[in-house]
Amino acid sequence: MLENIINNMKGQLTGELQSKFNLEPDKADKSVDLAKENLMEEMKQRASSGDFGGIMDVLKGQKGATQSAGINNVIQKYVGDLTAKLGIPESIAKQVAPFVITFIMDKFSSKVASEGMGQSEIVGSLLSGGIKDSVTKGLGGKLGGLFK
Repeated sequence: MLENIINNMKGQLTGELQSKFNLEPDKADKSVDLAKENLMEEMKQRASSGDFGGIMDVLKGQKGATQSAGINNVIQKYVGDLTAKLGIPESIAKQVAPFVITFIMDKFSSKVASEGMGQSEIVGSLLSGGIKDSVTKGLGGKLGGLFK
């Protein structure tokens, strides 16, 4: 679900990055892709470890995106990726990262609120495919195919 939200707003966000931060179209596009990777990775890791409360507070509107340790972790990693992978100067990356991640989290939060989703539905959507499949397939192989 988060991936769909990001894909649906990618054009808008890319345009914002070009106008607000003077990023070239290619770098703006790749910046959104990096944000998606960083955010999905952090959310899946937190969902699978059961440490999802802080992110849920953001999604429920109880905290701003930058008030969550998990989201701040994403922002810091994203700053590093913007500079290392895209060659964006650190001073600009430190402005771009919180803007993009907050933008995405606001859209995700709106979707969660409009659909009245709870933590189990959100975690389920994050774990569908990817981690869920690898966990059950890995255990299935070790436990004689019990999960197949």
